[in-house]
Amino acid sequence: MLTISEYRRMGNRGDLAEAFRSEVGIEFAFLVEDAGFSGPEQTDDGLLFHGVGLDVEVWFLDGHEPVVTTLVASVSSDGVRARGVWLDELYVVSGCGSAQDVPGSAPTRRAMLKRVHQHAAALRRLMPQLLTAEGSRLIARCLQG
Repeated sequence: MLTISEYRRMGNRGDLAEAFRSEVGIEFAFLVEDAGFSGPEQTDDGLLFHGVGLDVEVWFLDGHEPVVTTLVASVSSDGVRARGVWLDELYVVSGCGSAQDVPGSAPTRRAMLKRVHQHAAALRRLMPQLLTAEGSRLIARCLQG
């Protein structure tokens, strides 16, 4: 969590992106610590974690309607990344819960931080399936739509 002085410095939009990256680094640390992923690697709009056969990218799109979104993509043994699937879709298809458990709307700083926490919690619940052959089948089901 941020200290009071860090929170006070979060006045402009650039600080929102920094707060987002910091929170993702904390909340998604289980990917590195428990699931053997590397990262996070900073991208234009978020952070990317690389695992064996799987990439997870968490974005904060701070436009007209700010949103936090998480993409999960299979990666082949030769390193080619397939088209990804949104976490909320995977969450529902896997039977873990409803899409409302993985909301995206983030109109305020507080909502953005809460969304990061919710996405991390949903992914943590889904990881046991994603790290098995079942994960590939779930992703394929979502892509077939």
